[in-house]
Amino acid sequence: MLFIAAALFTACSDDDAINSLQTSVGFKNETMAVKENVGYVNVPIVIEGYRNGNVSLEIEATGTGANPAVEGTHYRITDKTLSLLAINDTTSAATLNVQLQTIDDKEINLDREVTLTIKSVQGGKLTTSKCVVTLRDNDAAFFEKFYGKWKLSFMLSDGQNAEKVTTTVSINGPADETDPDYNKRMMLTAPKMLNVGADLDLEWPLYYTFDQTTKTGTLTFAISEQKIVANYGGKYMWIFATAEGENLAFNNITAQWKLGENDSFPTVIEWNPADEVYFFSVAPEQGVWAMLYGFKLEQQ
Repeated sequence: MLFIAAALFTACSDDDAINSLQTSVGFKNETMAVKENVGYVNVPIVIEGYRNGNVSLEIEATGTGANPAVEGTHYRITDKTLSLLAINDTTSAATLNVQLQTIDDKEINLDREVTLTIKSVQGGKLTTSKCVVTLRDNDAAFFEKFYGKWKLSFMLSDGQNAEKVTTTVSINGPADETDPDYNKRMMLTAPKMLNVGADLDLEWPLYYTFDQTTKTGTLTFAISEQKIVANYGGKYMWIFATAEGENLAFNNITAQWKLGENDSFPTVIEWNPADEVYFFSVAPEQGVWAMLYGFKLEQQ
């Protein structure tokens, strides 16, 4: 009986043993951004080096930045005490995750921030001790709401006669928030938008802005970025004309938009009818091929 008791005591002690090998513990990233409606998300902590015992740590969460997040109101943390048992030691690297749950408040607000800190470690040497998590306000993330099918209408004139043209277009852009174009630049694709003896598939860069204070934004056709946009029997490009056809220039045209009642997303975007865009033939014969104006986008 004494032998059995001694063996049991030894086994329990081994299970509780703290790692004594050279092992580092730290957040994988110093910063991280998630949408506030994402729900559960893992914030990884990397443990590097083989272990002969357990590694455990304590997490602390503090609202930081210009708009601090409040625990229990804007986020929750499932467990602030994390452990990696020696029995899990199969490789020289492992990961522990802080499980963070975001809480969607359904209101337009500035992004909120919480800093996670590893305040104590047993069985490892602390490296990256902090990770700043930004809770992106999805209620003001109207950028991606422009994605999808729209109806584009405009007046098309040859200088003498004008007709209304309506075509289905698509708007797409980056989904990765770390992309430099995110929340800034989209692309409008217009299949068979014009015919110059053959139907032309054209693209328009669209620039986006939104002001949370005024709840207004802009959508800009970035004509200045476009050089040669078509090359069928000649080279074609866009140019912009102000003051009813005077002062031709490679400028952009911008439409204003604003949120509706209860912050509803606008389904119609209209440009100033005086904003005229010329489809210009560069070669072989230089000159205006067509004039477009009265642009309107209607979401489908």
